[in-house]
Amino acid sequence: MPFSIQLFGLPPHEYGPLVEHADALGFHTVWLADHVITPLRFRRVYPYKPGGDPGYRPDTPLADVAVTLAYLAARTGRIRLGSGVLILPLRNPFHVAQAWATLQHLSGGRAVLGVGSGWMAEEFDALGEDFAARGTRLDEALDVLGGLWSGAPVAHQGRHFAFPEVRFAAPPPVPVPIVVGGHAPPALRRAAHRADGWFGPDVDLATSLRLTRRIDELRERAGRGDLPFTHYVRLVGDLAPATVAAYREAGLDHLVFSPFTRLPRDASLADRIVALDAAADRLAVAEPS
Repeated sequence: MPFSIQLFGLPPHEYGPLVEHADALGFHTVWLADHVITPLRFRRVYPYKPGGDPGYRPDTPLADVAVTLAYLAARTGRIRLGSGVLILPLRNPFHVAQAWATLQHLSGGRAVLGVGSGWMAEEFDALGEDFAARGTRLDEALDVLGGLWSGAPVAHQGRHFAFPEVRFAAPPPVPVPIVVGGHAPPALRRAAHRADGWFGPDVDLATSLRLTRRIDELRERAGRGDLPFTHYVRLVGDLAPATVAAYREAGLDHLVFSPFTRLPRDASLADRIVALDAAADRLAVAEPS
């Protein structure tokens, strides 16, 4: 069973050694969570935690996802490099297309673009973007990415983006998988109709199973049931064989977890290395041959 890790809010200098170590231990993918800026005041409406508190603060370090993944590509040789998830409506799709195509070239085909619509209205306000239009902007940005990455001349006239015929001359050498995050009905439809995978939120096993089944139903209705698709499901509970067995018996076989949630905020790099080793040992993560 593949296991992946999600990282967020670490001191920037720790990403390199930690992901190098995760690569050596045999973890499948590293997913970097994303925010551009943290307003000093925002409503606690995070949809995946009781009470709506996301658990981070304005002094939590925010690393640029694309830059960090490119740095990690140079320090690793096997582990896949994903955004879990990038708030795509906050970005210009031309910049995202260029960044992820370049990452796919430099990493030898290990890039994964996980996208989501975002939840913090105040972050959109700070960047001058329309929070209410984030869903349609995300969908249109995916259209633009697909056109640019084709390598063929492409023009676009849409609600959010419009440009004359252009050509992106360095398309990805292999397609960049698109993974959609979120649990609201529009996110589930987007994953089913437009993506190569779904990045599950931090919810319990029963909820994850219900959501994955809904996506599978939508994929079948859309005639996409035979296409490759991966559910990257959040592992919730103790990191123990019995917990893993429950997910496996439910048919959920690619699990993602955050390895440092039980550590104090001032944990050292050495503390995190020990926690990563312990997680790999408890989950019986297989070292690459």
